[in-house]
Amino acid sequence: MEPTKLHAGDSVTWAREARAYPSADGWALSFSLRGPGSLDVVSTDGEPYQFRMTSSQTRTLPPGAYHWACYAVREDDRQTLGSGRLEVLVDLQQAETFDGRSHARRMLDLIEAALEKRIPKDQQSYEIDGMKLDRIPVERLEALRTRYRREVAAESRRGKSPFGRFTRVRM
Repeated sequence: MEPTKLHAGDSVTWAREARAYPSADGWALSFSLRGPGSLDVVSTDGEPYQFRMTSSQTRTLPPGAYHWACYAVREDDRQTLGSGRLEVLVDLQQAETFDGRSHARRMLDLIEAALEKRIPKDQQSYEIDGMKLDRIPVERLEALRTRYRREVAAESRRGKSPFGRFTRVRM
């Protein structure tokens, strides 16, 4: 089964069944990943087909949301076997700086700063919902704050984090 998340710089392996497209008949499988970056991987022969993305391959992928597709290919024939989404997470060993807050948390923090009239000068050009932050009426900021508070609360309930889910261990 194809991965749904990976950290840039990690190696990833997985297998995919494709009994209708046996390698003995000349079929091969390929995996294409497109988003802020791109990567194409060809499987090794055999059933199930094996895929491997190396550390050096994933290291070059910018963090973000990607779409993938898996194809069975033989000469001039191609069949799409599946598609989906994959999230590439930041490689902390390569990142000089990192803001681990979600979009909703960053927006909530900016809105609250605007309501408290303490937005840093380098952030006065931010836009939210197509409006410049320093020109949004207070009533609209309060409505946006309510919306983003809900999003942040929903993320907290889901355990959303830029690193994926955490499992807490008590010792």
